[in-house]
Amino acid sequence: MKNIISLLFFVLFATTIKAQPFIPFPTNGAIWVNTEYTYTFNPPNPIPLSELTDVEYYCTTGLDTIIQSNTYTKVFYCGDAYKGAIRQDNGVVYFVPRDYTNEYLLYDFGAQQNQILEDVYVGNHFDETFVLQDFTVNQISTELIGGVNRRVVYADNYRWIEGIGCETGLFMEPWTNVSMYENRLECMSINGMTLYPTLGNGDCSFVVGLASENEIQFSAYPNPSSGNTTLQFHAFQAQAHINIYNTLGQKTETFVALNTDKVELTMNGMSGIYTVEITTEDGLRSNFKLVKN
Repeated sequence: MKNIISLLFFVLFATTIKAQPFIPFPTNGAIWVNTEYTYTFNPPNPIPLSELTDVEYYCTTGLDTIIQSNTYTKVFYCGDAYKGAIRQDNGVVYFVPRDYTNEYLLYDFGAQQNQILEDVYVGNHFDETFVLQDFTVNQISTELIGGVNRRVVYADNYRWIEGIGCETGLFMEPWTNVSMYENRLECMSINGMTLYPTLGNGDCSFVVGLASENEIQFSAYPNPSSGNTTLQFHAFQAQAHINIYNTLGQKTETFVALNTDKVELTMNGMSGIYTVEITTEDGLRSNFKLVKN
């Protein structure tokens, strides 16, 4: 009798897990920030120098379109050109590139381990080229990401996160990385809430600082925040001074980064827009706006 009860419990548990609805892919108010970094050797330091070389923002704004009798949601380069359109069906996300009418598989969050996914759209982050590639699902897991338990599909060397996208960006890269560069999903938010890489108030509009040759390269997230923001440098800093000013130009906080690539900023002042000024020992300087809710 004990074995029968255990078997019934297992069947009910498995059925419950299987019946859990898929987290929808966002169709309105979503922002994805895709970045590209290049690395150069820095002997005798074993850590290579990194440089942020490109940033691309993608948005969904709830605008629909009809293609081949199916309804899709448009994806834009934020505030700019049309990139393509997505639709979803029971955990499967399809994509129609700009100037095309055929849809291609972009993600399958209902895939099973060892399943082969054929003709998956793999697109360049920064232009309209793409290839169709087959993937083998190596692993399926569930992780707490953005405050929600999400399915994570390991498709060869990629991680697809349910309701968010791929860790290398909304659109994966169409070639094997054999040189010193990296593409990543720097930030993803929906309707003013950052979901990736960490949960926080505010969207991804001001996350990445793409610096000129005389400026510091960095990321800041979440922004806006409730007062705690991570300042992530794209290279180790021997010494960097961070000053925060309010709208009256008054210095409210001061931080010093020593031999690190990350600083946790804490703002104790009232809600509003602050200016963060960063200065390194070798004279590089950057500033950005930080919003406290």
